[in-house]
Amino acid sequence: MENWKENRRLAAIVLVVAVLLGVFGIGGMKARGVARDLQDDYADIIAGDLALRAAAAQSIVEVGASALGENAPSVEAARKALEMLEAADGPAGACRANAELTASIGMLYEETRKVIGDEKGSVLQTQWSEFLSRGDIIDRAAPAYNEQARAAQKKLSGFPASLVSALAGARAEQFSA
Repeated sequence: MENWKENRRLAAIVLVVAVLLGVFGIGGMKARGVARDLQDDYADIIAGDLALRAAAAQSIVEVGASALGENAPSVEAARKALEMLEAADGPAGACRANAELTASIGMLYEETRKVIGDEKGSVLQTQWSEFLSRGDIIDRAAPAYNEQARAAQKKLSGFPASLVSALAGARAEQFSA
């Protein structure tokens, strides 16, 4: 009789462990998969253009530093905005940093344009055009990405998915202000 009770306890423990592994193990893999797919979409839709935009901004900063001086407030603000973009954690952080970059590079461009000659002006204008073009591409791509992020958030927000995704560290973040 005692062996039967021990076996029953063991069976109950095994059942509980199996259910927990099923919910948290498989559920965690699914939640991480949803988040990973969204990260891949972010890389495909926005991140590449954001990196090219940052490269154009860096060129504008270099021209601005040459024309205005390394310690000019607009040069320092633009460098700080570039650092914020590099340090951004996730799409929402990148969006905030991109907005800051837009403002600071715009200010730097206007100041630099007023003081440089035609030779450097063409480099500045080319990089400014690239910067604006990449910004437009990102602005057009962001709604599609945000829609995918909302769908992923919906998948990860129900019960038990919200608990599992929190434990798995899976999150779906929009690229919006």
